[in-house]
Amino acid sequence: MAKTENLLQGRLGNLIFYQVKGVTRIRSVPLMVRNPETPAQQAVRKRLIVSVQFYRRLKDTPLKAVWQVAARDTLVNGYNLFLKRNIHAFNDRTLSTPSALSMTCGNLPRMNDLRMTGRSDRTVTLAWNNSLEADGRTAADRLQVVALFDQRMYSPVWLKGVQACRGDRKAVIDLEQENFHQAHLYCFFRSPDGGAFSASAYVCVPGNGGQKVPEV
Repeated sequence: MAKTENLLQGRLGNLIFYQVKGVTRIRSVPLMVRNPETPAQQAVRKRLIVSVQFYRRLKDTPLKAVWQVAARDTLVNGYNLFLKRNIHAFNDRTLSTPSALSMTCGNLPRMNDLRMTGRSDRTVTLAWNNSLEADGRTAADRLQVVALFDQRMYSPVWLKGVQACRGDRKAVIDLEQENFHQAHLYCFFRSPDGGAFSASAYVCVPGNGGQKVPEV
């Protein structure tokens, strides 16, 4: 890959000129592609399509802005960063591995050992550990929670009313609904000024038919 200061864009022979954050980049492509429709290539394309469909749903939530912030100091945009981090969580039909999904990405320290310690009809109690650094300088970071419910796996819900900080190490979360088989929770931190985020941590919550965990 090469760089040039001229504002070029398009294709010339086997060279493609494209813009990345104001810089023109050049890459080469094969002049002849043999058997471009192999089963493996088709599977990758389908996974990409499914991943893009999920990302488009983020436009209806603040999550799109989170990925834009994460990509600010990189050579890609939020869209490409999301696909790079998450395409492995999808198969050719749907989000196949919710636990592998990175709902957010960022520079703040990630929570450690996220776990469920209590459960009621609409609420779940979560606990986590912090690194030594996070206990001090970033203890005031605000907890944020996004949920995917099994009935609507492509409709992320940014849960409201979460009041906990990183330093609390514990939070009671209102799931805002009761009737579901599983809820996939993605928990992360936001700086007090809202300008920085952490990567998400994952926990799965059983629905009404699941086994309840006693409060501790």
